[in-house]
Amino acid sequence: MHKLLSGVLIALLLVGCGSGSSSHPRFPPSPAANDVRHYPVEPDGPYAEVLAQCAFEYIRDGHNDINRTCPMSTLPLLGQEETDVDIDLILSRTLVSHDWMAVRFEQLLNELPDDLLQMFQSVTAVVIGADIRPSYYWAATGAIYLDPSRLWLTEAEKNTISRAPDFRADFGSELAFTELWRYTKNGDNAWRQYSLSGPETQRPLSDIVHPMASLLFHELAHANDFIPPAQIPHLNPDNTVLEAAVALEDDGISAQLYNDRPLQSEMLFGLAQVMYVGESASAAQRALTAEEVGLEFANDAATDPYAYSTRAEDTAMLFEEAMMRYHFGIERDVAFTDTPEGPDVWCDDYIVRWGNRGRVGEPSVLARLEMILPLFLDSHDVEDYVAAMGAPTSLEPGLGWCESINPTASMFGLQKARPERQPLPVQEPRHGPGHPHHH
Repeated sequence: MHKLLSGVLIALLLVGCGSGSSSHPRFPPSPAANDVRHYPVEPDGPYAEVLAQCAFEYIRDGHNDINRTCPMSTLPLLGQEETDVDIDLILSRTLVSHDWMAVRFEQLLNELPDDLLQMFQSVTAVVIGADIRPSYYWAATGAIYLDPSRLWLTEAEKNTISRAPDFRADFGSELAFTELWRYTKNGDNAWRQYSLSGPETQRPLSDIVHPMASLLFHELAHANDFIPPAQIPHLNPDNTVLEAAVALEDDGISAQLYNDRPLQSEMLFGLAQVMYVGESASAAQRALTAEEVGLEFANDAATDPYAYSTRAEDTAMLFEEAMMRYHFGIERDVAFTDTPEGPDVWCDDYIVRWGNRGRVGEPSVLARLEMILPLFLDSHDVEDYVAAMGAPTSLEPGLGWCESINPTASMFGLQKARPERQPLPVQEPRHGPGHPHHH
C-alpha cells in the first residue's frame, strides 16, 4: 500500500501553490546519514526503543524510502496517546544529539503557552540534532526536526552545532530587490539575533523563548495542517502518518483555506519559486523593482512572500504571525527593499520601498485567519485571538531598513539615533518547508 501512495505523497507535499511548478521534492542527506547519533531524552519512556527507528529508519545510505515508515500502532501521534498534552509527554517523544538540548528544550517548554503545547498532538516525535538545518516537519514520519541554533545558552553548547549555512541562502540573489523581515515590539526588535559565528559566549533563557516560539508555532502548524486535531480520534492506527495525511488531504487546513480564500498573484507565485525553491529568475523577474513587488504584495492577502512557495507555508506563516501577536504582543514586519551593491553594504543601504507591520490585521488577511484558527485550535471560540490582531502599520518608504523600525517616531522626526554604519541584523533562516530539501 505504501508504494501506491508514493506519487500521491509527492503531490501532497508540494500542495501546488498556483505557480504551475512541477519541481520534484529534493531530499537532504539525513542527520542520521552523517553519523550523528540521536537518542531518547527518556531512555525508559514507553516508545524509547522505536523513536530513532521511526524518525530515521526510512533513510538507508543517504536515500529516502517512504515505504519504511512506521505505522501509528508502532509510534502513535501524541494526541492518540493523550488528549491533553503536557511537557512530560513531549519529552518522552524527544530525541537529541547532545544532552544540553534536552535541558534547554524542557526549560523552553515551561515558558510556552498551552496553545502551543497542545499542538504537539499531531506529531509522533521531536528530533533536535546538531546538524539539522533548517528546521522542518516531515509528513512521512510525522516528526518535527529542529535546528538547535536558537536553543543554545552557552559557548560550549553553541560549539556543538554545525556552522553549515542554510542551503537556501543564495536563492533569489539575481533579483533587483530584497525581501526582509523581523519581529518587533514597542518600536524595536522583539529579540536579539545571534549568529553561530558571532562572538557571544552566553545568553539568557529569555533570549530564546520568543524565537523558538515562532519556530514551533510554524512547524507545528505544518503538522496540524496535515493531521488536523479534530481528526485524530478517527485515525486508523494501522496506517502510517503518511497514509493518514493522504486520506485527509481534502480536509487539511491549507486545502480548506485554498478552496475558500486562495492567494491570487501569479507574479508572486513565480517569484517564490526563485526566492525559496531556487529556480533561475527570468529576465522579466530580474527587472522587477522593490516598489513593484511591494505594491503587488499589498494587493493580495498573504502575510509574507514565503506564503507563495506552497499552500502549507501560506497557512503556517499566517498562523505563526497571529499566535506571536496574541500570546506575546509581538508584531511581524515584512518589507521589500532595494538591493544595495558593492562590498561595503550596511543596514540602512537597504532602502524600504514598501513595508508593513502586523499585516495579519489587514482585513483581507484577517478574514483568512478567522477561517483557519478554529481548525488549528480545535475551538470555535477564537474571538479574543482575532480581536488581538489590531490594524497594520506602514513602514515609511525611503527609509533604511534599520531606520524604519519605529514608524511612529520616524513620522514625527523622533527616530532613535542609530549608528550610521550599522550592519544588517542577522536574517534568521526561514522555517523549513513541510518536507526536507537537499543541499
